[in-house]
Order: sequence, then C-alpha cells, then structure tokens
Amino acid sequence: MIRVLSLNLQHGLPGAGAGDGSASTGSLAGADISDPATARAVMRATAEQIAELAPDIIALQEVDLGQARSGRLHQAAFLAEELGMPTCRFCASYAGPVVGLRRRPLRTALSSPTDDVLGLLRAAVGAGPIGYGNALLSRFPVSGWHVKRLGRGPSSIVKRGERAWDPRSYHVSTASQRIMVAATLEVPEGAGGPIRQLSVASTHLATRESMAARQLAAAWGALATLPGPHLLAGDYNLRTEEITPLGIGRQVGEGPTFPAWGPDRRIDHVLTDPWPTGADGLPVSAQEAVSRTGGTLLRAVGSGVRSLVVSDHAATWVDLEPVG
Repeated sequence: MIRVLSLNLQHGLPGAGAGDGSASTGSLAGADISDPATARAVMRATAEQIAELAPDIIALQEVDLGQARSGRLHQAAFLAEELGMPTCRFCASYAGPVVGLRRRPLRTALSSPTDDVLGLLRAAVGAGPIGYGNALLSRFPVSGWHVKRLGRGPSSIVKRGERAWDPRSYHVSTASQRIMVAATLEVPEGAGGPIRQLSVASTHLATRESMAARQLAAAWGALATLPGPHLLAGDYNLRTEEITPLGIGRQVGEGPTFPAWGPDRRIDHVLTDPWPTGADGLPVSAQEAVSRTGGTLLRAVGSGVRSLVVSDHAATWVDLEPVG
C-alpha cells in the first residue's frame, strides 16, 4: 500500500489545528512565524502531525523559500528533514519576495543564485534565493524530476469607487503563475505490489474555474507522458462536481478540505489513471482492467482528511494499492 498526502501549506501560517493540543509544542494559535524560532516550532509541530499519518509521498502547495513572513525558512527542506524523507524538491512558481518584485525564475529549483535573474545580486549582499511555489517529498528514491509551467489566468478588474471615469475607482489584480512539479519514483519491492515506478506530481491551480480547468488538462497531459501509474495531487481550486465533467483522470479519496475550521467542500484532490470502460461505456471488471493496463492501475483502499497546525486547508490523504 502507498499513502499519498496533499496539503496546501499556506506558507506555514497557524490555522485551525494550531490550538487543538495535538502537537507536543502545545497551542500555536496566533504564533508570529516571521520570527525564525517560532517558524521552526510551527513547522516542527506540523511535521509531528504529518508523521502520525505516515505518508509515503507528500504533495505541498503554497510553500515558502526564504520569505521574511515565514522566518526565512526553506519550508520543504525543513519538513523533509524532520520527516526523514530523502526525496525533496521545491519548485518555484515565482522568485522574489511575496511583497515586492516578483519574477519568473530562470530555473524553478532556486537552488543556486543563477536560478534567479537577480540571484547574483542577492548573493553579493549575502542573501540567498527567495521564492514561493510547490514541493514534493517522498520516502521513495527518485529517478527523474519534471516541471510543467501552467501559466497564469487573465487579470481581473474590481470597481471600488463611485466615479466611473476615475482610474482610482478600479483595482487591477494580476493572476498568479501556476506550476506543476512531478517526479518518477522508484517504488521499493513490497510497497506497491508489482509496481516498480510511479509518477506523481504536486500542483496548485488558478482560482478562476475556467482557467483551473485548462491548467488541470495541461498538467495531466504532461504527467501522463511519464512512466505510470500516475498521481496528480494538489489544490485544484475546483470542487469534486466541477472536475467530474472534465473527464480528466479518476478521482480517488474523499472528504471536504476547505475551509480547515469547518470544511464543507473538497478542493484538494488526488487524480489517478482512468478506469477502462467497455463498448457500453461502463467500467470493465477488475480482471479486464488489469489485462488492459498491464497491472498498473491503482485503486483507493482508504482515505481521510485532517486539519493540521497550519493552513486554511485540511490535509487529505489516500491509501492506494494496485488492482488485481
């Protein structure tokens, strides 16, 4: 069995679970994570809760790297170390501070000053790379990393003044860049039955439904070219009933994930390969599915959600095993 967990980290901001007493550090509600020591305490408490769920693969979204608001932490690397996960990759949707000059990174890892157009200038004054994006962590070794830029949606204009002729009566909001980070993992014998390779990705889609749908299609199309089976996890900003008509992949797992303090809708999802259908359009038997896919089809055997110390999203996880 393989357990995959997805969490919109919300840059480590204390959330619904911060005061529930489940972490050894106690209540962290209202903690100031701009303080480095506090940021580490919050991330360590989050790691404790994630460890209780014992995932093999973790897809993270809204991850900070070197941001002042989150104590200058490399959040993905910190969690990977706390959880003892040897496979970790941060992928920046943009470089630069949250408030300030954002820019498209030259290389999304932001592991070197040359990955950012202003990186050498930052290095000259003793500052490291800074950015924001998604990440993948795993207990399994990786044989290849893949990145897909998903673009941004159109800007939106909101009228906030009474004078239609006055430009100051309007506020223009630009959409955020979106990105997918994927890995082809080498599955140890016994962990995934006959499956030896698994391609999994983490993504965060646009808030506008039409754009999110296009980005989802692009992300799945890119992931599907990698060795299967496939898992696409993340914050889709789409409800379950909005994904189903798109005919993209197959949803596994259930349970509302947003908002964390009283979830009433599922917008964080895990997709895997479609189940084959017959001439009548209905799903074929498990035996026929195995025959058609060569035994690389996954099915969910358990799932759940949990609000953690951080975030306005609840974490969602799915237990998967090969069909047949």
